Amino acid sequence: MRQPFDIVFLGTGSPLPSPDRCGCGHVIVAGSQHILVDCGWGAARRILASGILPSAIDTAIFTHMHTDHITDFPDFLFLRWTSGARVPLRVYGPEGTGDMVEGFLHALRRDIGFRLAHHGDKLHPDGIVVEVTELSPSARPAPFFERDGLVLERFEVDHFPVVPAFGYRVRFDGRTAVLSGDTSFCESLLHAAAGADMLVCEALNTAMLRERIAALRAMGRDLQASLFEDIPSYHIDVSDVARLAQQAGVRQLVLDHLIPPVPNSGPEVDRFIAGMAERFRGPIRVARDTERIPVPGAPA
Repeated sequence: MRQPFDIVFLGTGSPLPSPDRCGCGHVIVAGSQHILVDCGWGAARRILASGILPSAIDTAIFTHMHTDHITDFPDFLFLRWTSGARVPLRVYGPEGTGDMVEGFLHALRRDIGFRLAHHGDKLHPDGIVVEVTELSPSARPAPFFERDGLVLERFEVDHFPVVPAFGYRVRFDGRTAVLSGDTSFCESLLHAAAGADMLVCEALNTAMLRERIAALRAMGRDLQASLFEDIPSYHIDVSDVARLAQQAGVRQLVLDHLIPPVPNSGPEVDRFIAGMAERFRGPIRVARDTERIPVPGAPA
């Protein structure tokens, strides 16, 4: 009997404000295991809304240290603790992950003390403890976590000047999912995605972004426009996402970390993915916050 192997999308947005899409965050559900992947702005509040008990998550992994991937981590720590966590949270990520965790815990130290003083032994002291392992970069997928049939592998992607930045390959129950992290088109992602049952990839629609830039210029917001002009240099356009997925032989393509953000449904979603089906012949989905998408198995 097949075990559950799902990707839960907590946040499918980017640093650009969106009423519909929070910052980047996912939960890998593999059997009874729950692994948090990134925790950007608003992602923690989506965990309960996604039907996941925060205390069920005992491991978190981070792709890189951009704010839209990390800033809700303190809220997650308290949600996890106050929903009954009794063991430390194991955290893996690139260089800088330890500093990030240490900084957040330092900022929270008084609040942690107040909670323990107020609630006493109702809150287990180990539930707010974090154990960090920083991972070395690897051009090819390299395993760093194995448990009950679940294998997590990291690989470096091209998000320069953010170095290192990771994508992750997840293997479980005879199926493979790949999460790109933030990246431009690169050989390491193409190699890691080869034959994957699901590729979860960030996506930039350059034409729609240019429309945003022109609107900002028209409003006299030249600084914001110039900052937006830097975005394409380290993100992957939808046409390249489709091309990579086709070359890699991916079975299903799921888009998130959308730039610019679009509503959950309607013509803007169709515009965002226009032309992709001409380059990738498999199914293409645009993920929504709190959506749970099963990793497909081999055809019967």
